[in-house]
Amino acid sequence: MTTFSGSCHCGAIAVAYETAATADAVKVRACQCSFCRRHGARTVADPAGSVSIAARRPQDLQRYRFGLRTADFLLCRNCGVYVAAVYSENGLSRATVNANCLRDGPPLTAAAAPVDYEGEAETDRRARRAARWTPVKAFTIEESA
Repeated sequence: MTTFSGSCHCGAIAVAYETAATADAVKVRACQCSFCRRHGARTVADPAGSVSIAARRPQDLQRYRFGLRTADFLLCRNCGVYVAAVYSENGLSRATVNANCLRDGPPLTAAAAPVDYEGEAETDRRARRAARWTPVKAFTIEESA
């Protein structure tokens, strides 16, 4: 397993993405929805890996839902960076990570393959995320100021 660490610009939200893929096999995607295009997002996910997300304070984390409202897109309220999206169902959470938040490694330099999920039915979207996104190992929000 290889771990890529990173955060939003100000460091209030940290992420650790662990993948079973070799460094040269990390697949980076560029979703073509208006949210991802406007944020310049390039995402990574590995169903055999894990993701840990940590926010310093509850007020640092902004959750945003749009479209079919099936996932929480996590943004930093301080610097505005989109860090990850989390999909939860049946007590399990899975995520896709914005590779632009990772400090180093192939996800930062790999070409992103464009993907388009426009017109995808809600049941298909849920099934795709359950099958392809990365299991969330930890999602912590510090309660102290």
